[in-house]
Amino acid sequence: MKNIILIHGYNGIPKIYEWLKIELTKLGYNVIVPEFPPREGVVYKSWKAILDRYKENISKDSIIVAHSIGNEFIIKYLNENNLKINLYISLAGFSKYFETEGKEKLNRACKEFLVTERELENFKNKSNKRYSIYSNNDHIVPLDTLEDYPKSINAIPIFIENIGHMGKKSGLEKIPKVIEIIERETQ
Repeated sequence: MKNIILIHGYNGIPKIYEWLKIELTKLGYNVIVPEFPPREGVVYKSWKAILDRYKENISKDSIIVAHSIGNEFIIKYLNENNLKINLYISLAGFSKYFETEGKEKLNRACKEFLVTERELENFKNKSNKRYSIYSNNDHIVPLDTLEDYPKSINAIPIFIENIGHMGKKSGLEKIPKVIEIIERETQ
């Protein structure tokens, strides 16, 4: 049974992860959704300690889906632990620093989780296949930053109109494209 690890972002587990866990479990995958402290609890050391509990589930056959700042976290984590995975799917991923007005705690977290060029380069060798899903109406990450992310990791970009940041505020409850990619890439 293949392990799929869903790494959430700054605001906690989004609705789409609840749906993905149900649907992917029905398809026979072992779905793991670590719960990291949200908002002011977004601290690398804390998140690392939690993911360390699941480390044995991360292997060259694993699939990781990461949302928002969870993308930077997993890139740092895989580099630091010299772990390889099979498939990586980014949701609203970014690797460049940006600031959101009035969101000082988010800005601090983005700065702390910021990945280096070397980590991005190494990540290309830590994942066999990479996809990056993003939208035009993301209320957190600027569009040019979202568009640059797949280029920085040699991922296949997938633009889906009007799905926002794919977190709680966007109201998105399902994202069938993720299941389509997983099914196609693991056949």
